[in-house]
Amino acid sequence: MDDEQGPPTSLVNELARERNREAADRTLLAWIRTSLAMISLGFAIERLGQAAVAIDQRFDGAAQTKTRFFGAALIGLGVAATLAGMWEHRRLLAAIATNDYRYADRPAIARFMGGALVAVGLVALALVVWGL
Repeated sequence: MDDEQGPPTSLVNELARERNREAADRTLLAWIRTSLAMISLGFAIERLGQAAVAIDQRFDGAAQTKTRFFGAALIGLGVAATLAGMWEHRRLLAAIATNDYRYADRPAIARFMGGALVAVGLVALALVVWGL
């Protein structure tokens, strides 16, 4: 009977690297989708503020300034998320290409972007609740 040991170690390692590369690509695509949603929402908020002022003159300049601020904040976060995702993707592909690639727990850009989005949300909440 043939004693099969499975594929050679180098093939197993290369297949694992390919799975990691594909996972990195999927993660980058997820960052792009998230960024696109933030940018689109920011643009929509800003345009709705302009439309509200154009339709009803009772809206003051402060309302338009608020919608412009939050629209710009979301657009900025979307652009930052895209850039951070691209940077992380490039860094991860470079690490995978090395012969001694090991998984390392590193600061995730998702935590940073989540914190930034929470900060924008808290400012928006304060403005809505206290009517600033």
